[in-house]
Amino acid sequence: MITEAWLKKTNIEFRNAGIDQQRRPWDAIRQYSTEFNTSVDLSSDVAKKIFEWFEKHSKPGVHQIGSMYESAYFYDSQFWAVSIPIAYGTVQLNALECLPQMTEDMKNEIISQQTQAWGYVAFWADCVDYGMGIDDLRHTTDLNEFGMQLLMSGDQELRAAAAILNQHRPDPRAILNCRMASEMFLKSFVALKVGLTEKQAKAIGHNLNKGLDKFIEVSGFDDWEKVRSTLSVFPAIHERYKKQNITSEILWEGYSFAQSIGTAIIREYTDRNTLEKVMASNN
Repeated sequence: MITEAWLKKTNIEFRNAGIDQQRRPWDAIRQYSTEFNTSVDLSSDVAKKIFEWFEKHSKPGVHQIGSMYESAYFYDSQFWAVSIPIAYGTVQLNALECLPQMTEDMKNEIISQQTQAWGYVAFWADCVDYGMGIDDLRHTTDLNEFGMQLLMSGDQELRAAAAILNQHRPDPRAILNCRMASEMFLKSFVALKVGLTEKQAKAIGHNLNKGLDKFIEVSGFDDWEKVRSTLSVFPAIHERYKKQNITSEILWEGYSFAQSIGTAIIREYTDRNTLEKVMASNN
């Protein structure tokens, strides 16, 4: 049975490592499972004690269950939050249940349109893989350090963009977050794949076309050439000081592109590929 001494020791380790209080019980479960070579079910007494202990030793309310990742989906002139729940182990997710703000009638509209339905499912699969996969990679220590630094910077930009898009009145300046996320992700993939010095990264600079060129070169993903035209939705880097006057449709193009690049990294360096499973089950 888990002991008070182990919990105190683990909490001190997490505190010294700068791990957020919200993450500590989940990381504690993972660490307990590894340290004692045992599987910990979330409904077990061990898991319950871990959650209870960390709730008592953290800021009130910090452990309220939220989402692991929140994205933004564009439909009927509005952005809708796509909330991927916190989940460990084998779980079954429902794509439409991840649209908490949307009415059932609107969800039924989506699934009644084959093209729209498949478009949403593909986007949702990206959200699942990205949200859960980025968490996987946070605990990976054998990948290129600079590549991981770029990945986590891109993740911050992408999450900031989603938060802005999910506001009552989305701010068009979110396109700048999407631009930075895309740039970081393109460089991250290259760094993780073949290495990239800071000098080489500066040579690519803020030129997204150069970044996409290098991404395609090292990945072999020639199909990505088809989406090069999407780069035109991003403002030139020198325009970041100007007011952004763009439509929600353009914001959506920029955001979905950025997330798709991030998801490409996840699928390259983890075993997550929800879209592949969805397509297989449909066949």
